[in-house]
Amino acid sequence: MKLKDAIEEFLLEYDIRGISKETIRCYSNALKIFAKFIGEDTEVENIKVINIKEFIKFNKDRGLKIKSQNTYITVIRSLYNYLIEEDIVSKNIGYSVKLVNATDKKEIEVFTKEEMKKLIQYQRTFNEKISTFLVIRDNLLINFLLETGCRNHELTNLKYEDIQDGYIFFKVTKNSKPRIVPISKKLKKLMLRYERMKEEYFKRNKKEGFMQDYYFLSRSGAKLHTTNVGQVVKRACKDLDIPMHKAYPHNFRHTFAVNMLKNTKDVYLVSKLLGHCNVSITEEYLRGLTKLDILEMSKGCSILENL
Repeated sequence: MKLKDAIEEFLLEYDIRGISKETIRCYSNALKIFAKFIGEDTEVENIKVINIKEFIKFNKDRGLKIKSQNTYITVIRSLYNYLIEEDIVSKNIGYSVKLVNATDKKEIEVFTKEEMKKLIQYQRTFNEKISTFLVIRDNLLINFLLETGCRNHELTNLKYEDIQDGYIFFKVTKNSKPRIVPISKKLKKLMLRYERMKEEYFKRNKKEGFMQDYYFLSRSGAKLHTTNVGQVVKRACKDLDIPMHKAYPHNFRHTFAVNMLKNTKDVYLVSKLLGHCNVSITEEYLRGLTKLDILEMSKGCSILENL
């Protein structure tokens, strides 16, 4: 079997198994690069251990972060697990290379309290080309990311039916397991304002065919893409003089996790809110806690003083 055919079958099988579209997209992108390096028409039986090692070295040489290097190794292993199940190959040569030790892990640099205060008040510059609808939408989008800790694609795939009385159900998640988060009163106020403005905007512009199912919409009434969300975040951080290395949507999720850990001191609760399938994943966010945060959280928790 040719490599390109094996990859096509593998991705289809993952779709049949109900693996999330985001995971399939990630695997597809990684395998496209792998196939281009090895050769799409190469017979999988002819791929050797040395080819896998050369590909891993290629990823290292092109400057990929350790986490990304390990993603490629994991994807190749998954592909070969499938090929073994289908009796196409007898050995998983993906295990011929070890995962790279993440010795360069740094503290996650989340938004500071002062930056969060500026972000939740953010108002996109208004002019004749920028409608009030977009100003209010962008403000809600930023508050929404911060308040719910949702992933970028969870936000863009959110539908009206997913918003219940006091709760938000995220159905399109990374691990395909729906999760629920509460709607605070402050977030509800911003959502009501956005909903009123959205209805007025599309009526005024006579856009009757806009995609009403999706909650967050573009100015044309189409579903937002993840790149649109990234652009909103970058624009806001630039306007507010927030360091651009923090200007990415997932940093709101990091910030949510760190602050919920500080507020609740309950890693299991935060794990459920984030929709993690394993609490060890949540513990990664502890790297966003500074030494001062840990000292502050430990106040009042003395063993001797609580006997």
